[in-house]
Amino acid sequence: MKTIGAKELRQHLDSVLDRVLGGEDVIVSHRFKGSVRISALHASSSGKPEKLAGLRAFDAAPKLGVSFGKNKPVKELYNESIAKKYTN
Repeated sequence: MKTIGAKELRQHLDSVLDRVLGGEDVIVSHRFKGSVRISALHASSSGKPEKLAGLRAFDAAPKLGVSFGKNKPVKELYNESIAKKYTN
Protein backbone atom coordinates (compact mmCIF):
# COMPACT_ATOMS: atom_id res chain seq x y z
CA MET A 1 0.00 0.00 0.00
CA LYS A 2 1.54 3.29 -1.10
CA THR A 3 0.97 6.68 0.52
CA ILE A 4 0.90 9.80 -1.65
CA GLY A 5 -0.03 13.42 -1.09
CA ALA A 6 -3.10 15.13 -2.49
CA LYS A 7 -0.93 17.23 -4.79
CA GLU A 8 0.71 14.13 -6.24
CA LEU A 9 -2.74 12.60 -6.76
CA ARG A 10 -3.85 15.66 -8.74
CA GLN A 11 -0.69 15.67 -10.83
CA HIS A 12 -0.63 11.93 -11.58
CA LEU A 13 -4.30 10.94 -11.42
CA ASP A 14 -4.23 8.66 -14.48
CA SER A 15 -1.29 6.60 -13.29
CA VAL A 16 -2.68 6.37 -9.75
CA LEU A 17 -6.04 5.17 -11.07
CA ASP A 18 -4.30 2.58 -13.26
CA ARG A 19 -2.49 1.24 -10.21
CA VAL A 20 -5.69 1.18 -8.15
CA LEU A 21 -7.55 -0.65 -10.92
CA GLY A 22 -4.64 -3.08 -11.02
CA GLY A 23 -5.48 -4.07 -7.43
CA GLU A 24 -3.20 -1.81 -5.40
CA ASP A 25 -4.60 0.27 -2.53
CA VAL A 26 -3.38 3.86 -2.30
CA ILE A 27 -3.55 6.13 0.75
CA VAL A 28 -3.91 9.81 -0.03
CA SER A 29 -2.85 12.17 2.74
CA HIS A 30 -3.91 15.79 3.05
CA ARG A 31 -2.26 18.09 5.54
CA PHE A 32 -5.53 19.62 6.79
CA LYS A 33 -8.18 17.00 6.13
CA GLY A 34 -6.53 13.72 7.10
CA SER A 35 -6.03 10.61 4.99
CA VAL A 36 -8.22 8.45 2.78
CA ARG A 37 -7.68 5.07 1.20
CA ILE A 38 -8.54 4.53 -2.46
CA SER A 39 -9.23 0.98 -3.58
CA ALA A 40 -10.96 -0.55 -6.59
CA LEU A 41 -14.47 -1.92 -6.24
CA HIS A 42 -13.54 -4.83 -8.49
CA ALA A 43 -9.83 -5.44 -8.89
CA SER A 44 -8.80 -6.37 -12.40
CA SER A 45 -5.86 -5.79 -14.67
CA SER A 46 -7.28 -2.73 -16.45
CA GLY A 47 -10.36 -4.55 -17.70
CA LYS A 48 -8.48 -6.54 -20.34
CA PRO A 49 -9.71 -10.02 -19.28
CA GLU A 50 -13.34 -8.88 -19.52
CA LYS A 51 -12.76 -7.38 -22.96
CA LEU A 52 -10.99 -10.50 -24.18
CA ALA A 53 -13.77 -12.71 -22.83
CA GLY A 54 -16.30 -10.64 -24.77
CA LEU A 55 -14.27 -10.96 -27.95
CA ARG A 56 -13.93 -14.71 -27.49
CA ALA A 57 -17.70 -15.02 -27.01
CA PHE A 58 -18.26 -12.99 -30.17
CA ASP A 59 -15.88 -15.20 -32.13
CA ALA A 60 -17.59 -18.36 -30.84
CA ALA A 61 -21.11 -17.13 -31.70
CA PRO A 62 -22.71 -18.55 -34.83
CA LYS A 63 -22.42 -16.23 -37.78
CA LEU A 64 -25.25 -15.43 -40.14
CA GLY A 65 -24.48 -16.41 -43.67
CA VAL A 66 -24.98 -13.36 -45.82
CA SER A 67 -24.75 -13.95 -49.53
CA PHE A 68 -24.31 -11.05 -51.89
CA GLY A 69 -24.98 -11.32 -55.57
CA LYS A 70 -21.75 -11.33 -57.45
CA ASN A 71 -21.24 -8.69 -60.08
CA LYS A 72 -24.30 -6.70 -59.01
CA PRO A 73 -24.14 -2.97 -58.42
CA VAL A 74 -24.46 -1.83 -54.82
CA LYS A 75 -27.60 0.16 -55.63
CA GLU A 76 -29.33 -2.97 -56.92
CA LEU A 77 -28.33 -4.96 -53.81
CA TYR A 78 -29.64 -2.15 -51.63
CA ASN A 79 -32.96 -1.98 -53.46
CA GLU A 80 -33.39 -5.76 -53.18
CA SER A 81 -32.72 -5.69 -49.43
CA ILE A 82 -35.24 -2.87 -48.94
CA ALA A 83 -37.84 -4.74 -50.98
CA LYS A 84 -37.31 -7.92 -48.90
CA LYS A 85 -37.52 -5.96 -45.66
CA TYR A 86 -40.82 -4.24 -46.39
CA THR A 87 -42.65 -6.93 -48.37
CA ASN A 88 -42.58 -9.53 -45.57
